[in-house]
Amino acid sequence: MTWSLIVLCGVITFLIRFIPLSGIISSDLPLFLKQSFKYIPLAVLTPIIVSDLSIIENKNFLLIDNFKLYSALIAIFVALIWNNVLATISIGMASFLIMSNF
Repeated sequence: MTWSLIVLCGVITFLIRFIPLSGIISSDLPLFLKQSFKYIPLAVLTPIIVSDLSIIENKNFLLIDNFKLYSALIAIFVALIWNNVLATISIGMASFLIMSNF
């Protein structure tokens, strides 16, 4: 039973990736569907990031000692000003390091 489930999951995964690349279905998608694809990363990453920033190890929502939240706000400010991924990550991580150690 377990092996048949593993094989079935493998076949489904293969077909999901093979069919769009094989040309079996047309590659011309409707415009509204193409435009909606730009929101997928935002919709997927936002809950992950927000839950990581807001919940501390003991499952409480803290604002006072939450250095990750303050560092994220600094990183968002840097991203809005410079629009540079390397600067955003570097300054965000440096601010977290400074706040958590001092």
